[in-house]
Amino acid sequence: MIFYGTNASRLKDGRLSNVTCPNCNEQTSMTYSVFGKYAYIYWIPIFPLGKTNVLECDNCKGTYKLKELPNQIKQKFELEKHTGVPVKHFAGSAIILALISWVFYANAKDKENEAIYIKSPQVGDVYHTSGSNSGFYTTAKVTAIEADSIFVIFNDYEVDKKSGINDIDISSNYKPENTEGYKIEEVQKLYADEVIFEIDRD
Repeated sequence: MIFYGTNASRLKDGRLSNVTCPNCNEQTSMTYSVFGKYAYIYWIPIFPLGKTNVLECDNCKGTYKLKELPNQIKQKFELEKHTGVPVKHFAGSAIILALISWVFYANAKDKENEAIYIKSPQVGDVYHTSGSNSGFYTTAKVTAIEADSIFVIFNDYEVDKKSGINDIDISSNYKPENTEGYKIEEVQKLYADEVIFEIDRD
């Protein structure tokens, strides 16, 4: 099934009077239709691709694109008031822009929250960190906070992609023997150096 491509919608119909058809050479009228072309994804218009003008002689029913007709007809057509590009042809672009804006907003909001979490750690916070091996990632869960120290249990598992890190964040992967202690200032420096690159808090 094809989920992308181009299509067209009828924007306007009208009639030109007192024109000479190049096919039947009769002075007659011509009916025209203006079509707006657009690209789509999943049948949602993304952006316009211009217009196509089709004219039909009311006498001989010959059909032409505007560019195929004599200047006299072209000039008469240009004097008509034609519709602009419909807003709906930008619908997909608007949706994409809204999604991108939302992602930027959500990321900025997450960073604001993390700035608070790293200054005021709580038991249960989960740090996403670079693993013990270069190019691997793991998690560490805060289990205790005492004065200026913080204790975390490191996850038993590592992943090679940041996107898979949530898959290993399960309780059974945290063993007490993997507990390590740090000064709070050390943890804050690890976050500043992006060794800790994300913080989750329920």
